[in-house]
Amino acid sequence: MPQCGKMAEFDIAIVGTSLLCGLLAGVLARDHGKKVVRIGRSRSAQRLPRSLDLALPLATRPETWRLLRRAEAETRILLGSMGLPESAGVSEVELVADLPPTAAALDHHAHMALGHGHQVRRTETGWAFRRVTKLDAEAIERRLGEWLAAAGAATIDDGTVDAATAVLADDEAILDGIVEADRPAPLFSQAMTSTLFVSRSLPAPIRRFADRGVTLVARPGNTVLAIASGEQDVDARLASTLPGPFPMKRLATTRYRRLSTRDGAPIIGKVGKQFLIAGLGDAAPFFAPALARLIAGTPEPDEKRWFTAHDPVKNRTAIADFVSAAEATA
Repeated sequence: MPQCGKMAEFDIAIVGTSLLCGLLAGVLARDHGKKVVRIGRSRSAQRLPRSLDLALPLATRPETWRLLRRAEAETRILLGSMGLPESAGVSEVELVADLPPTAAALDHHAHMALGHGHQVRRTETGWAFRRVTKLDAEAIERRLGEWLAAAGAATIDDGTVDAATAVLADDEAILDGIVEADRPAPLFSQAMTSTLFVSRSLPAPIRRFADRGVTLVARPGNTVLAIASGEQDVDARLASTLPGPFPMKRLATTRYRRLSTRDGAPIIGKVGKQFLIAGLGDAAPFFAPALARLIAGTPEPDEKRWFTAHDPVKNRTAIADFVSAAEATA
């Protein structure tokens, strides 16, 4: 882990293995001239995905949508400069509601998305969003090490370094680096399960069941990736969303923990001597250019307002967002 000091070897240490961590380290080194080290083992190609890297947050606030839409455009430019323009593709996403409060929240969410350039249509159980930007994380990861080296960022698997600023940029880094008692109050750790099934095709490439805490992603070879939150009735909730045939063949399963916020809004800012980035969810990688400007001290005015409002020390009443009962259960 980083040790912070005034006469540090590095300006910034980015701790974590997520796609956001890699992109953030590279942008800080290449575009802002910072001396950066990324600390974290490369993700195994055999590990089941734990996020979708998808530009569709469950957000109801217009300022979040404005920031994300600009972030999408910047991310496409960034990936193009890495020689990976095709790694920013599109997918259709269906959001499903079971409970009336969730249905009402998704109605508002859909209208926010429509107002910010998305194509949406109502379904029997929720809303479908066409052409949502989705990153090919595997393709980006394959190029990431070479790109970081060219950008001037150092990378190490683990160990201690001397850095002026330490950034804990994914859930694993925060869980390992800050004990629960010292984490911001809205943050909580949630059990997660990721499973790959043999299954019939889905009605949409990605289906998110907000009230059941389950997300399904169509994969090659008649397989479906299912990501479920919580520890209660996981198999029953998964079965309620999958098309069969039953009993279903599981090809692989992994369990891990995710950090979420009880009010649905991200946490971005300093806790003690460390800078935390948490609660951005599947959209996290898209925020790399804006987060790099924030950490480098050169945010755009609207970015500064948004990030300042999400600082851990701020009152969060004005930024609280939608969170389903399933996602808010520890």
